Amino acid sequence: MKTAKEHWDAISNEYWGDGGLEVADKVEHDPAWAFPDVVYAMIRKRFPDLTGKKVLVPSSGGNDAVFAFHLLGADVTSCDISENQLANAKKIADAKGWDIRFICEDSMELSSIGDGGYDLVYTSNGVHVWISNLPKMHGRFCRILKDGGYYIMFETHPFIRPMGNDEVPVVTVAHLYEDIERCGDVPNYAWRVMDIFNSVTHSGFVIEHMEEFHPKPSDSNLWFYKSEAEAEQDGYHRFDWQQNPWAALPQWIGLSARKAQK
Repeated sequence: MKTAKEHWDAISNEYWGDGGLEVADKVEHDPAWAFPDVVYAMIRKRFPDLTGKKVLVPSSGGNDAVFAFHLLGADVTSCDISENQLANAKKIADAKGWDIRFICEDSMELSSIGDGGYDLVYTSNGVHVWISNLPKMHGRFCRILKDGGYYIMFETHPFIRPMGNDEVPVVTVAHLYEDIERCGDVPNYAWRVMDIFNSVTHSGFVIEHMEEFHPKPSDSNLWFYKSEAEAEQDGYHRFDWQQNPWAALPQWIGLSARKAQK
């Protein structure tokens, strides 16, 4: 069985493929494209001007949010457990002349990141599934934030984690909602709403706002499709809940939480 680090180091070059520069070009054209509208509104409400704000993006993966925060004026640090993911992202940043800091770090440790230095920590969809200890991760986020700093995230909605995902438009159930840990080639975790809520609030944050929302055809993540070509060929019908019952459920959940003042 591979660790998450081994998994991502092994597939990183394939993951980036020829599309990394294309994604960076889209973000450069419109930084807001890197975020769902609901999440971008959360960010802008707390940070109308990101110029000079210190932003950490742990488990940064494809780094589209990292690139976007840089283009919005922030001082950005990208952290990921995979050296290869970071190296591929750095190639793009260097080619664009973007001054972004890349640090190889486990999101549950962040041992090289000092206390109280950041205004915002941001995680996007697909982070929590790789995290075996949510309170540990959220505790690290709280530690590195300034008093009054924010943690903003969005993630796959836990309500759809138990569902099978290869039978659209048929909805099936693959496992119980309470079955958190799943072991395949790489261990991953189907955290529940209560797990996320309790972990964030018990780690020193005050949740100020939460959203449950649906993906849209204009989002950077097409969600119901593997490619834009597939979505166009289908006429984006899977976003219509009357044709795809999956779409009746909120696919994503997001929140904005403030580090409590000491």
